[in-house]
Amino acid sequence: MNRLKNHIFWIQGPALIVIAAILWGMDGLLRRSLYSLPAVTIVFYEHLIGTIIILPFFLRIVKKETLNKKEWGAIVLVSFLSGVLGTLFFTLALKQINFISFSVVFLLQKLQPVFAITAGVLLLREKINKKFLLWAVLALAAAYFVTFPGGQINLQTGAGTITAALLALGAALAWGSSTAFSRSALLRHSNTLITGWRFILTTGLALIFVLGLRQSASLATIDAKQLGILTLIAISTGMVALWLYYRGLKFTQTKVATILELAFPLTGILIDLIVYKNTLLPSQYLAGAALIFIMQRISKLNREVDGRRYSAMVVAGYGRGKQIGSPTLNLAIPENFPHHHGIYAGRVSWKSNSHPAAIHYGPVPTFNNDRPTLEAFVLDQNITDPPQELELELLNFLRPIQKYENTAELREQISKDVREAKKILAER
Repeated sequence: MNRLKNHIFWIQGPALIVIAAILWGMDGLLRRSLYSLPAVTIVFYEHLIGTIIILPFFLRIVKKETLNKKEWGAIVLVSFLSGVLGTLFFTLALKQINFISFSVVFLLQKLQPVFAITAGVLLLREKINKKFLLWAVLALAAAYFVTFPGGQINLQTGAGTITAALLALGAALAWGSSTAFSRSALLRHSNTLITGWRFILTTGLALIFVLGLRQSASLATIDAKQLGILTLIAISTGMVALWLYYRGLKFTQTKVATILELAFPLTGILIDLIVYKNTLLPSQYLAGAALIFIMQRISKLNREVDGRRYSAMVVAGYGRGKQIGSPTLNLAIPENFPHHHGIYAGRVSWKSNSHPAAIHYGPVPTFNNDRPTLEAFVLDQNITDPPQELELELLNFLRPIQKYENTAELREQISKDVREAKKILAER
């Protein structure tokens, strides 16, 4: 049962990213009747309504979770970049070319994964290996042929093409970098808290933009039908989609999440086929099938942490590991340790020797300890003379932190973790 729970828990991260992207792909169906409103007015109202809906859930947890300065900075940046600027840039880009499909705007928007992966590397120290790079390139190529029939891009979109291209590039940069900033805040906090703050802050920022762009009169022109559509957006493709996305992003690396988001353009093409009866070329069907396969392969890479090495001091622990037959090296948690709480397969090294290890990072709920700890169980020998300092490397996520009814259940799970860690490390 625990193995099944762990599998479902880990799969849900990538799966929720895909579900959110599918919802975003359906967003255009709802927004088509809102084009008479200024883009900044739409941004304000959809975030205001989303804030009202999530507020009761947000208030239940806001006093329990404290954000540090770095996390506050990340949320403010995401609210500004993704919540306001990204949407405005993309909408203004489309207006420059009269919303012409298959244009340079949609081409440059496809660069969003490039910016997201780069931000993940710089901000969260995510490592890009050859296996991921190959699948990512194939995913971008498939997304290109899904979006553009026969690979043809419409560059003849009038005098505003260059301006539209620059705005689209700005939107891709804003949205792409926001993925990494969002995940940095989600590592220690619930998706409800981060979604709530994102909507509250974006509502305030959008109102400032409404006033600054002298669009305040448009706030009073919204009619009942438009308000109903904006509410529908909030409970489907808006706030709820972002809540699902943040839940998935909490357990999904930035580099993986941004490729899975390519379900967005794939959904848009399917809507063209089903709703608007547009004919697809064979190349689009093939590219769509390839993209689905590639996304499935990339989601499996989510367990591979491939993080950098950390120097960690060995500190005194409670001795519980020794009592249950699994003595661990207790470590001081390094600064800028951008990993989700859980059990990992990894390695520890000192005196030029490397040892396989099962690594615990997070609270210990079985012993009612809410304070996160970092412990390494060396798998190839008993450590009688522990070092004062060692190097730590996390390689694969095994499972989330769980509470067990008694130490017998915990010992049984540790045995399973050890077997899985040995198997994974033997293959690396």
